[in-house]
Amino acid sequence: MDEGSFERFVREHQRMVLAIARQYVKDDHVAEDVAQEAFIRAHRSFDGLREPSRVKTWLYALTRNAAIDWLRAHRRKAVSLEETQADVPVPEPAASGERGDQLAAVMSVLESLREDYREIILMRYFEDLSYKQIAEALGMTVGAVGEKLSRVRDMIIERCKL
Repeated sequence: MDEGSFERFVREHQRMVLAIARQYVKDDHVAEDVAQEAFIRAHRSFDGLREPSRVKTWLYALTRNAAIDWLRAHRRKAVSLEETQADVPVPEPAASGERGDQLAAVMSVLESLREDYREIILMRYFEDLSYKQIAEALGMTVGAVGEKLSRVRDMIIERCKL
């Protein structure tokens, strides 16, 4: 991949990679380092990518692995996502009132989810990955992805009284 193409690739995927890195390391500066490492790994192995249509899944896995490697190398304990707020940008409600209240309730529930549930929701609804892509990135079956997503949707509906 030539440098111009790689720069476009980085610009196109930078927000996603940073969000994934932040999810794991909980620090903006460290997340930038992890993202840089993920892009270095991507640059080194891009020519070996057999299916370009799977680039998001592949890049998600690279970023996740870079973050886990950083955590291991620095012997830091990963803070449970249940104890921290998500670094997911919250969209502004179109209008105040009931819709804004519902959005706030949903975001609150998302923040309280255990890590594996939050990760799968982020991949599906924030990164727009398919069930198959999520399954590949997380080493799960497509059925397990569907089951977890169904459980999480039910939890959100129940907790938010939607």
